Amino acid sequence: MADTEPKVLVVEDETLVALDIEIAIEDAGMQVAGHAVRGSEAIEVASRHPPDLALVDLQLLDGPTGIAVAEHIVAQGGMVVFLTANRSALPSDLAGACGVIVKPFTGAGLVAALRFLKLVLAHQPITVGPPQCLELGSSCEPLGTPDAVSVQTETLAEPASPDRPID
Repeated sequence: MADTEPKVLVVEDETLVALDIEIAIEDAGMQVAGHAVRGSEAIEVASRHPPDLALVDLQLLDGPTGIAVAEHIVAQGGMVVFLTANRSALPSDLAGACGVIVKPFTGAGLVAALRFLKLVLAHQPITVGPPQCLELGSSCEPLGTPDAVSVQTETLAEPASPDRPID
């Protein structure tokens, strides 16, 4: 995989969920930059090797530290998307994060969301809405105008057949 592909840090304390997320990252044409199971570890990894995108769970092995991780990565100029089963625990400004994917989600839904976010990171014109599983925050305004070249919707859409949920 080319070094120009976005680097994604996975901050998730459930090993099987993290492995599914890493597969989705690769399927979306991005690189896994690392994996952390504690907030303190995620902050250390992100400080040494700032990711382009971090997928962050709220509840980690060292407690509800996901928000602190997000604030750190956003302050470094990185993009954060929360992966959580507890959307109501997030502040209204999402701690500066770009968005939220609520668990459980499907692998296909996550891949579609990552492909959308890859376009945002690349500053590509986007004329389609985000995939259904991705809720964008106010800090993540997809680029593009009505006159922009359309992104092929089939590259972003979730497949018609559902797959097993990831939670």
